[in-house]
Amino acid sequence: MKIYDLLLNNRRPHLIAPSREYLYFQEHESLLATMPETIPFIDPKDGFSMICMNIIIDSILNYQKLVEIWDNGGDIRDSSLIQPLFVYNEVPIYCPLFSVSNNYLISNNMSGKLTINHDAIDLFETYHYALFESDLTSLVLVGEDTHTRAYYHYDFHTIYIINDQGRLDKRICLFDKHIKQPDYRNILERITPVIDAYYANDRSAFMNALLYEKLISQKIYNMYMNDLRRRKRG
Repeated sequence: MKIYDLLLNNRRPHLIAPSREYLYFQEHESLLATMPETIPFIDPKDGFSMICMNIIIDSILNYQKLVEIWDNGGDIRDSSLIQPLFVYNEVPIYCPLFSVSNNYLISNNMSGKLTINHDAIDLFETYHYALFESDLTSLVLVGEDTHTRAYYHYDFHTIYIINDQGRLDKRICLFDKHIKQPDYRNILERITPVIDAYYANDRSAFMNALLYEKLISQKIYNMYMNDLRRRKRG
């Protein structure tokens, strides 16, 4: 039994549906149907998928602004018309559905009227951390190593470990359903020892930090440790 699976299976109910991420997705979900080729996955019940889908939604919305500017003969460099979503390798990224080189052309008003079909990129692989650290998400960077970065999401009460391909490596769901009165105060400070132990690959310190900081229940801790002892005996 992996602790990540145990925490996922025992997470508190109703975390996804009332969240800001979910409400934003509901409001703009129809946009995704207009560009099915841009959607690598759709699972509104999964927090990370929801985060990624909202990144795609914002990318489509900015693309629509670009098309309107192009159709009206406007200048992309007019900041009153449109703003880049973030900067990647010193290039303003107006639409992550386009490659870096095409965004460079867009930023210099030299792109003509590009369509999404001009590019066949995986935006998460191309822009990876820049997407998750931009205003496109509510994620907060809380740690990193050579190939991954850890982010915390306040609404989902989850730490996401994302690799340099823009994919999810691990999710650490906090405040399981067996905690009667979760304490959400000073959360970034409290998860620091958890992240340190994770990146030190110290399983005991990781579990102890989760319990000590009251991020998991004693019940979950006991379930995992009992299973670990059984596997060692076997």
